[in-house]
Amino acid sequence: MSKWKLSFVSAVFMFSSSLWADTHSVDILDYDHVYATAHSGSLNEDAGGNNNASAFGLGVSYTMTDDWLLLGDYTARFIHPDESTTRIDTLMAGAGYRYSIKKDLDIVASYLLGVTKGKVELNGTNETLESDTEFVQGVKAELNYGFAKRWIANGSVQLNRSDLFDEEIYHLGLRYLVTNKFAIGGSYQHRDGEGSTGVSERTNELGVEFLLEY
Repeated sequence: MSKWKLSFVSAVFMFSSSLWADTHSVDILDYDHVYATAHSGSLNEDAGGNNNASAFGLGVSYTMTDDWLLLGDYTARFIHPDESTTRIDTLMAGAGYRYSIKKDLDIVASYLLGVTKGKVELNGTNETLESDTEFVQGVKAELNYGFAKRWIANGSVQLNRSDLFDEEIYHLGLRYLVTNKFAIGGSYQHRDGEGSTGVSERTNELGVEFLLEY
């Protein structure tokens, strides 16, 4: 793992551990919600270096108890350099455990299981060069912090593993509660993956997020 990734993880958990002692109920943070995301980014370059990657997501979170969550997530990714387009569809579901560090500051740890499908097509003819579907599993650690009555900042690290590809996803986001039930925000994501052939690729993505509580 590179130095900046270690610094990212260390900063998140050093911040949370410094406030570990004070546990209260949550006000701003709500885990009964659906969300939609859209990201555009650069392949193997810094954000803005090119526009060869995009990702779209839909998800749902449901509180089974005060601490346990039921989670679902679908992501469609497109990697489209000049000659071909790689599409990766991933559908995952699982459970998460929420630990309230203090008022409006939570850590959520989750485990997800699902399927992922990858397909490579030529851009000019739409000819399928290869296609494969595999099971995928993932673990995720997320820190959520609500402040100033209507703002929520979050950071997360997710590790996905399958026979199709292995992937690490680092996420930083900030959203604003437009109403008591609807929020809009922006985020940065760094994906670092390695396919079954051993080829490594990374993407840096900027995007928008929409969240609706129910």
